[in-house]
Amino acid sequence: MKCGWWVSLLLIGCASLGGKPGGQPELATVAADMVEELGGVDSELTWVGLRDASGKQTPSTEAVEQYLVSALVRSRRPFSLADNTSSTWPADSVIGDGTYDTRWALGGRLSEDGSSAYLRLFLVDLQQGEIVQTGVRSVRRAHVEKEVALRARAEGLGNTILPLDVELHWVLLRKEGELREPVKLSEGMSVREGDELQVRFRLSRDAQVLAFLYSSEGEVLSLVPDEFRYSGLPYYGPSENGWVTLNELDRVYTVYFMAGPRLLEENADEFYERLDELVEQGQVDRFVGLAKQDEVVVEFLQRSFSGNVSIEVVRDGAVIADGREETLVYSDGTRLQSIAEKLSAPVVVRAISFSIQ
Repeated sequence: MKCGWWVSLLLIGCASLGGKPGGQPELATVAADMVEELGGVDSELTWVGLRDASGKQTPSTEAVEQYLVSALVRSRRPFSLADNTSSTWPADSVIGDGTYDTRWALGGRLSEDGSSAYLRLFLVDLQQGEIVQTGVRSVRRAHVEKEVALRARAEGLGNTILPLDVELHWVLLRKEGELREPVKLSEGMSVREGDELQVRFRLSRDAQVLAFLYSSEGEVLSLVPDEFRYSGLPYYGPSENGWVTLNELDRVYTVYFMAGPRLLEENADEFYERLDELVEQGQVDRFVGLAKQDEVVVEFLQRSFSGNVSIEVVRDGAVIADGREETLVYSDGTRLQSIAEKLSAPVVVRAISFSIQ
């Protein structure tokens, strides 16, 4: 199954790996170090999986495997995920049995001994049928067990969802003569025709993210598609040097940013239809009825969870902490300082409504 490092749906659309990393820094460090030390690979490799000492797939191997796949993604190393390996490997096979489309295959074993867990990776040259590189790292067994417990809680969900922190930059630029100057985006403001909007963000945990603008005429403008994003990496919407240009005079837009373990899922079409109904029925008209619009957002997000999950739309007026200040640099030479909003919740939803004049 082919997946480049850039595919943000990697762990969802490309493999059923049974969850996402739970934020254990010790496991993340070990995985990153082992991936960084891979040498002798000048083309795409296939990740074939992780098994225990007897060749079986266990909750522990699945948990650690998530960190290894995440580290491969972060390394920007092109790779594929094998879709034809069994859950149990022969005891004498380092990467299991399978037919792969790449020259290189990478897999490993996780063994536990006393208070330690030992992670062994094997890089195999499939053309030569030889192991060309091995790596061994130990980690405290308690870290693996904690990750397994966190994953079990997250999969069960119920009323408990692990916390998520988001550092969020709203970047609004206005052309003044030959220069573009930043303007603070705030609730109820009037932006100028031709102003450009971009969103930048980082996550403390891997999560689904969706950001879009919804107009008083029922128009949807995408900033960030509903996709899986990895913790710690900088992300941009619509792209690193891309912008949404605000050109529709006398319209009111609400920009929504959402992040959580799940978002709209299969309810997306019905969600947008329901928003359109609010406009058609006159329940939402410019700045009137925005609370009703927010209620629909919360209603549809809650459908993705089995329990009564508390979700709140954060607007100006709520207490929003400052995150880090960053220097943003664009390909056209524009440089500006921006202080991120720091938002924290099981499911983060931020909204700002403004008009175009």
